[in-house]
Amino acid sequence: MGFAAATRLLWLAAVAAYAVGLFLRARRDRANMARFGDPSLVATLIDPAFARDRLRAVLGAAALALLVLAAARPQLGSKLTDIKRRGNDVFIALDVSASMNAEDAKPSRLVKARRSLGLLVNQLKGDRVGIIAFAGEAFLMCPLTLDADAARLFLEYAGPDAAPIPGTTLGGTVRRAMKHLVRESRARKVLVMLTDGEDTAGSDPLGAAREAKDFGLEIYTVGMGTPQGDVIRTRDAAGAVTGFKKDEKGGTVLSRLDEATLAEMSKLTGGTYFRTTSSDAEIYELADRISSGGGQVLSSRGYLIREDRYQFPLLLAILILMAETLVTRRTGFHRTAWEEMEAGLSRLRKLLPGPAALLAVLLLPAVAGADLRSHLNEGNSLLLKGDAEGARQEYFSAQAESPEAPEPPYNTGNSYLYEGKLEDALKSYEAATARARNPQLKSFIAYNRGWALARLGRNPEAIEAFKECLRINPNDGDAKFNIEYLKAGKKPKQQGQGQPKPQQGTQKVSKEDADRVMEMVRDQERKAREARAKKEGQKKAPGGKDW
Repeated sequence: MGFAAATRLLWLAAVAAYAVGLFLRARRDRANMARFGDPSLVATLIDPAFARDRLRAVLGAAALALLVLAAARPQLGSKLTDIKRRGNDVFIALDVSASMNAEDAKPSRLVKARRSLGLLVNQLKGDRVGIIAFAGEAFLMCPLTLDADAARLFLEYAGPDAAPIPGTTLGGTVRRAMKHLVRESRARKVLVMLTDGEDTAGSDPLGAAREAKDFGLEIYTVGMGTPQGDVIRTRDAAGAVTGFKKDEKGGTVLSRLDEATLAEMSKLTGGTYFRTTSSDAEIYELADRISSGGGQVLSSRGYLIREDRYQFPLLLAILILMAETLVTRRTGFHRTAWEEMEAGLSRLRKLLPGPAALLAVLLLPAVAGADLRSHLNEGNSLLLKGDAEGARQEYFSAQAESPEAPEPPYNTGNSYLYEGKLEDALKSYEAATARARNPQLKSFIAYNRGWALARLGRNPEAIEAFKECLRINPNDGDAKFNIEYLKAGKKPKQQGQGQPKPQQGTQKVSKEDADRVMEMVRDQERKAREARAKKEGQKKAPGGKDW
């Protein structure tokens, strides 16, 4: 038998002090009555019922002692608990070609699509979400992540500049999504495409859909625009219309929604086609379709969790307090049962340091709740001593009792990182990311995740993780350092040898500073893509169609 919060046993000193105070008060009462004459005669006259006073004092002290034991959370025995993570892997592909500037979906197809996707990301709770931008070629903007804020930020930057090769490749986008998914993964694989459906690159979208079906990828398409179509306006920096998009022959381009292709792509893979509406009702229905299965079990582990037995001392304490209220101090006259109850409740309501008044005080400090900090501190202490397995048992206990807290899976990931179990560390960091709200903790998780990915040799993913850390905390020099080193083919710089970092107050970074850093990173990536496209001679859209 042990105690999960053994330090609370120190409260027994306060109970002892309370008992001593009651004893001293009883002695004072006796001395005061002796001043009036023979104590036995005085007792006959005023009926002080000293024996009952002593009984009430003993009951009160015993109840307080039992409450302290309950607050210390006695534990006896253990049980095997399965901790499972469910969810889907969802890639969201956004068409950023020139045709998305058509205005048959207000204010434009692209602006409407970005707004709809932001709404969709908000609905996908517990799912990993990635962002792909495509025009004449598809590019991964954000790898699969549980951080919805990161996905939304990348959506804000998704525009024509994200894909320097003009045109539209539907088939290439499907193949790009499959490249970043794992065929053997137990997660449900979903691709959501928001596009007008015009495949100007000749990428065989239906053939790609058949490949996706064999891969196990469901494609959901949302058609942007109308079958009647609209011209593509060109605008200057101030937003004023300067002309219209022309084809190679000089004619004005009319961009139409190709619903047949999009609907067939969805049908082939078991998905659904939607047409965009002003109310965004299709986005809510789409989110329901994706979440309707509840997600597959992505991971499952069995852990031994110690059984709490605080209920027994708590119940006994309550019974003693109820008995204490029935012990009256005065005798010599008749009281009805209702009067006895009223007298007992009155004593419970008095603002005196009695057992009943202290009951609420002792119950509030999480008697029935999880002692999260106690488990984390004990686990961190064990990890610093080199006992990673013992540390994880403490973290697992904290996770089982506080499922929504991000610290237990984060510290669990650090313990795996300490032992070099990198895949297990990544799974724990994903769980921590889904729960984390504190910006500093989010940056720590992203940094450690990047370091684990780098050790596995997955440098592109590691760079994305360090960029995520940099987005949250642009002042993180180590993350910047690692990005440059990984791009140069070197090993990353590690923080703290993988040990848990202190979770203290974080320095607030303005959105303007974060946007500026992200813009610098995007400029570098865009220049690299343009240089590669120029080298490969692909800057010109296939077939001469650059919309």
